[in-house]
Amino acid sequence: MPEHSQPPLKKPFEGIRVADFAWVGVGPLVSKYLADHGAEVIRIESSTYPETLRRAGPFVDDVPDLDGSGYFANFNSSKLGVTINFKHPRGPDLVRRLLAHCDVVTESYTPGTMARFGFDYESVRQIRPDVIMISMPLYGQTGPWAHYAGYGHVLQAAAGFNHFTGWEDGPPIGTGVAYTDFLVPHFAAIALIAALDYRRRTGQGQYIDFSQFEAAIHGLWTAILDWTVNGHEQTRLGNHDLEAAPHNAYRCRDGRWVVIACETEKHWEGLKAALGRPEWCDMERMRRRWQRINEQKEIDRHLTFWFEDFTRLPSEAALQVEEGVEGPPVRKYTTEEVVQLFQSFGVPCGIVQSPEEMHADPQLAHRHHYWKLEHPRMGLRTYDSPAFKLSKTPAELTRPAPLLGEHNEYVFKEIVGLSDEEFVELMTEGVFE
Repeated sequence: MPEHSQPPLKKPFEGIRVADFAWVGVGPLVSKYLADHGAEVIRIESSTYPETLRRAGPFVDDVPDLDGSGYFANFNSSKLGVTINFKHPRGPDLVRRLLAHCDVVTESYTPGTMARFGFDYESVRQIRPDVIMISMPLYGQTGPWAHYAGYGHVLQAAAGFNHFTGWEDGPPIGTGVAYTDFLVPHFAAIALIAALDYRRRTGQGQYIDFSQFEAAIHGLWTAILDWTVNGHEQTRLGNHDLEAAPHNAYRCRDGRWVVIACETEKHWEGLKAALGRPEWCDMERMRRRWQRINEQKEIDRHLTFWFEDFTRLPSEAALQVEEGVEGPPVRKYTTEEVVQLFQSFGVPCGIVQSPEEMHADPQLAHRHHYWKLEHPRMGLRTYDSPAFKLSKTPAELTRPAPLLGEHNEYVFKEIVGLSDEEFVELMTEGVFE
């Protein structure tokens, strides 16, 4: 090694081994943070009761396959995968032997499930005294709702998000995805990392009773404060906003949509200039921001007309000039040109991107957000990386999501220490199912 070269830095969680019993969304994303930053995370599953996310699409060629779910794959890259039949008489003992080698245990079952298996925190720390265990059910381990099971769509309703999603004159409709699944893991990961730091300093493990419900509430912004301080109940506004006008999405002639959010007088002045200062912008009821907040429907009507009339399809002529209009010629714009025009006047706006456009987004490409990994069943696919980059020890997606039981032999022979004979015996008896 040349004198000026430095050895590679140790990854933040290198040397940490995680037994990952968690499933679906929140739990697997928490352990993925550790896996992408050096931890050896072992997904513990069973083919007798497959993980729910393995049964969720999209699937390759739309053919359901427990090893072909893109949803599962994106949440479980960088991990190893084993299968153990908990109901087999020899299954629990094999789990105990594995847990003896693990620093962290993650699970997201309904409270009491791990205890029925014999792996509640008190039992696990008899196996590994300094273990850190985090339980991540919907509502925590205690309370009148603790025994309720469900997924993110249930949680976002219980946590109040659906109250704010929908149109003013319509019912709560929720979000298109389980929104809380992409908010809650950040809180759980922070709690787990804090416990790891505590163990590093003291040598002591601990139990983390984590409530997805309580973490989700932090995403409600000022809604709860507005109620407790002002007695004001915020509600559904569609695409509108309490502090900005216009604040909406507008359809261009090519079928694409542009979003605009004018929160300040400077934004509004820029929008007027970009539009060519039409008369309606200078009406008395449009002169102040608080007035425009009450005129959002009127603003939307004018902007909807503008976007329909002043945008063009790619197949149309490059420039269409309207004659007889004083001042600069009026032209029609492509969707991209509309955004460039508005942004040049300081108007906050952007194009609503499709999945295909997101995949080819130049900003994400520049940041190397997507990783390409070769999956045994799905082939070469892209995976999301963490949204942050550590300058000295950046994340690394080391392997695609595991097939069911893909790493049984490595984990149980190399880590647990089974002999070849014992491994074959357990396999023959159906313990690895």
